Amino acid sequence: MGEQKIFIRHPDEFPIELDLQESHQTISGTSQLQLVCHSEKPFHSGEAIAIKIPSIASQLEVSGTIDSCENTPNGYELGITFNGSDALNRIRMLEQLCYIQRYRNHVLKVEGRTISNQDAALEWIGKYAHLFPCVEDPVDS
Repeated sequence: MGEQKIFIRHPDEFPIELDLQESHQTISGTSQLQLVCHSEKPFHSGEAIAIKIPSIASQLEVSGTIDSCENTPNGYELGITFNGSDALNRIRMLEQLCYIQRYRNHVLKVEGRTISNQDAALEWIGKYAHLFPCVEDPVDS
């Protein structure tokens, strides 16, 4: 039977830009990895989009395909899939950067420690990388 989907929930505190793209390729064999994020505007299943998170990596853009769009009280919850290992690696890296920044903010708020991006990355990787992607954010636990 089919493999179970793996979800990465994008942290809402890092604004995500989703821009509709013209798709000239046939999407086939999309991954079992799906990014779940909030959007203020709806998209249609099958639409190609470009994803950016300027506050984390302003030059990094990842192409994805809308898999689902559910109406919520605060907008829409999107499920986005990816075609090809390059897009998969890029979205995983981009989302890991979000979670590392979230960890850095958590350490400052809870422990009162100011740590560099590099130190936050090393600590997060040591504590949580083996759990990524996960539905629950370990920092919230």
